[in-house]
Amino acid sequence: MFDQSLAAFSRITLLEILAFLIPFVIAVAIDLGTHKKGEVITMRNAAKWSLVWVACSAAFAGFIWWARGPEMATLFATGYVLEKALAVDNLFAFYLIFKSFGLTQTTTQHFQHKILYWGILGAILFRILFLGAGAFIVNVSPYVLVAFALVVLWTVWKMWQSANEDDEVDYTNHWSVRLTRKIAKVNPSIDTGRFFTHGVTPLFLCLICIEVCDVIFAFDSMPVIIAVVADPYLMITASLWAAAGLRSLYFLLVAAQDLFWALEKAILILLVLVSAKLIGSAFGYHLPNPISLSIVGFILLAGIIYSILVKNPNDDEAFKN
Repeated sequence: MFDQSLAAFSRITLLEILAFLIPFVIAVAIDLGTHKKGEVITMRNAAKWSLVWVACSAAFAGFIWWARGPEMATLFATGYVLEKALAVDNLFAFYLIFKSFGLTQTTTQHFQHKILYWGILGAILFRILFLGAGAFIVNVSPYVLVAFALVVLWTVWKMWQSANEDDEVDYTNHWSVRLTRKIAKVNPSIDTGRFFTHGVTPLFLCLICIEVCDVIFAFDSMPVIIAVVADPYLMITASLWAAAGLRSLYFLLVAAQDLFWALEKAILILLVLVSAKLIGSAFGYHLPNPISLSIVGFILLAGIIYSILVKNPNDDEAFKN
C-alpha cells in the first residue's frame, strides 16, 4: 500500500514540477512586491488582480491539458474552483480577526496588507504540508476517505453553527494570542507598523491568530479537494494557485460586502455532497470529472444568482465597521 502511495508521487515529472514552480514563484513575487506599500485596495483593483490570478491558473490548466489531457485539466479546474469557494468562509473569518484587532478602520486598514503579505506565504506552506500528507495517506487505504468524510461533515456543522450565532468572536482573546502574551512582552502601540518594537505589537498578535486559523482551514479543506482530486500533483497545484490569489479575493470580498450572502449556504450544500462523494469513492464509486465540475459550478452559480435576485433576509452587518 505504501508502494502505491509512492507511485502516485513518482509519476510527477521534472517538467511538471518546473512548469508549476517557475511561473508560480514569479507570480507570487510580483503580487507581493506590487502590494508591498500598503495602499488601500479598491474593489476595482481587487477585481483586476483576482482576474490576473484566475488567468494564471487558467494558463496552468492549459499546460495540464497539453501534458495530461482534457480529463486531468478538468480535474485541476474542479479542485481550483472548490478551493476558491471554501476560501470565502475563511476570508470572512480573517475580516473578523482584523476587526477584533481594530484594523478595519480607515486609519488602520492599510496594516492588513503587511499581515496578509506573510499570511499568504504561511497559507501556501500549510497547504503543501497537509495536501502532501493527505495525498500519501489516501493512497495507502481508500477507507481513509470515510474518515475524511466525517471531517467534512464536522466542518459543515461548525459553519452552520457559526452562521447562526449572533455574537462575534473576540479574536484578541484567542488561545494563540493568550499564549503569545504569556511568553513575550507586548507593546500595545501599532504606530510604527512593525511586528516587533520593544516586544511584540498587536500586528504580530493578529498575524499569529491568522496563521493558526489558516492551519485549521487548510486541514478542513484537505479532505474536500482529496474527495475530488486524488492525484497529488493536481490537488497540490490547484490548491496553491487558489491560495496565491487569496489576498486579492479578500479585498474583493470586503469591497463587495454582503452582496453574495447566499454563497455560504451553497458551500454548505456542496460540502455535504463532497462528503457523500468521499464515502462513495471509498467503496469504488467514482463520479466522472466533467460531472463533478458541472455540479460544483452549478451549485456555486445558483448561490450567486440567488444572492443577486433575493435580498438578504438577515440584513447582515458583518462587513460594516
